[in-house]
Parts: sequence; C-alpha cells; structure tokens
Amino acid sequence: MEFIILTGPQAVGKMTVGIEIEKKRDAKLLFNHQTIDLFANFLDYTKDTFRLSEMIRKELFKAFTENKATNKVKGIIFTVVIAFDLEEDWQALKEWIGLFHKADANLYFVELETSVEERLLRNTNADRLEAKPSKRNLVFSEHDLLTTHARHRLNSREGEVEKRLPMVHYMRIDSTDLSAVETAEYIVKWMEEVKK
Repeated sequence: MEFIILTGPQAVGKMTVGIEIEKKRDAKLLFNHQTIDLFANFLDYTKDTFRLSEMIRKELFKAFTENKATNKVKGIIFTVVIAFDLEEDWQALKEWIGLFHKADANLYFVELETSVEERLLRNTNADRLEAKPSKRNLVFSEHDLLTTHARHRLNSREGEVEKRLPMVHYMRIDSTDLSAVETAEYIVKWMEEVKK
C-alpha cells in the first residue's frame, strides 16, 4: 500500500502530475477539488462544503487503509494545497498520514513549486478548467491564487517537512521547466529508489 501526497500552491500542476503518476502506479488519483466540488454543487464554497469535504476524505482514507485485501488499487495519489503557516493544515496532514502509517503503507510527500508568474499561466490550462468548475471564472481564480499566495506560506521551509513528518519520504521539485510527464517520471523514479 502507498500514499502519495502531491502538494504545492494553486496551479503549480499537482493534478496533471498526479494524472501522469496514476498511469505508472497501481494507484488512483484523488485531487482536492473532487471532494470540494461535490458539495459546492449544492452548498457553494461555504464552511460546510469544506467541512464535509474533509470528512469524506478522512472516511475514504480510513476505509482504504482498513480494507487492503479488497481495494481495487494499492495506493492513493492525493493532491492538496497546504498552508504551511497554519497549524490546522499540519494537523490534517498528520491525521491522513497517520492512517496510512498505521497500515504500514509506503508514504511519499512530494512538494511542487514554481513562480507565481508560471502559476498564473497554468491557471488557464484547459485540463484544469475542465476538471475544476470553480477555476473557470478566471477573474475569481486568479484573484484567489494571488490572495492566497500573499496570505499564506504555500511551500515549506527547508527541513520543515522532514522534522514534522519524519515518517514520510520527502522530495521537493521546481517544475517550472518540466512537463507533467517529466515531473511524474522523476517522481516515480525517486519512489522506486527510495523503496530499495
């Protein structure tokens, strides 16, 4: 069993990289907006939407780790934005990872980064807009990207993840000059090396 967390700021390329990793692993992708948009379709982007989204994720992770013998795949690739300056985001990470750690899963934490300028370009990517309804309003999504960037620290500090999450295998990639395919190949190669 494996749990692969792909994190980084909005529009860094988590979902597209996750799609490529999914092609190379016996794992299914769960990108952040799949659970958020499920509830936003009914409730809009409210506090209850995010509460229900988080509840569903935890229940999925719990069921997955408890049903190893009957799961359709051996792993979950999960994409999420983490505000590294918020303790509640660290707590959520510890809860998710803890479920998989208890199940003796291989734990991979991959952090993607690129410039704000590159993220603004990627924010208009057709695949992103098709998969994430809330991003189709480009004025809103660009404003959200810039506001969140100004308000929170969306990439970790050097050594921070290793110190706070010592049970995970950690890597950080600047994907500015890499395609999603190249980034995924790099990650999968690293995962194989880590397992040896």
